[in-house]
Amino acid sequence: LPTRSAKATAAREKKRSRNQHRRKMSSSLVRAASAAARRSVAPVRIASRQQRAGALQRRSGSDMPTARSNEARLWEGHPTEPEGWEGTIYLTYGFSAVILVTMCTFRPDTTIKTWANNEAQARIDLLRSGKIDKVEFGVHYNTPEKLGMEEEWDAFAFKSSKPGEDDDDDEDEDEEEEEEEEEEEGA
Repeated sequence: LPTRSAKATAAREKKRSRNQHRRKMSSSLVRAASAAARRSVAPVRIASRQQRAGALQRRSGSDMPTARSNEARLWEGHPTEPEGWEGTIYLTYGFSAVILVTMCTFRPDTTIKTWANNEAQARIDLLRSGKIDKVEFGVHYNTPEKLGMEEEWDAFAFKSSKPGEDDDDDEDEDEEEEEEEEEEEGA
């Protein structure tokens, strides 16, 4: 049985002989073409532009009939006057473009460089105010707790959501009913 290396060697030899055969064929074709060119050397004539253009037209097949689809108007059969829905679509596209540009213009800066700058400023402010003596590695100081804003945040959170109470609309309706009852009792 032939080994793998013997098979690989045989495949390489076969490929090499195929490539040599191709080179011989291509070189013989080149020799034949150059000999034919030498035999048929004719006086070179410079053609005018019109003659060359005419030759190009004849070669490109300009005598051929043109297709009817090449002569047709684009969107043939569809109305060309504006329809009612087009204005709405154009306005929607315009407003969408304005909204997207505005959002991209005023998006928050969330780069690492900005975060590091804010963190460094918070550390400097805390050191100057005396709230910390030494900056500790791995601790974030630009938080509401570290900046002393925790009480303000808790007050805001309490004001913004009152747990256990329903919407204000229900309270207004209850107050109106109570006032009507008081008026009826008073009358």
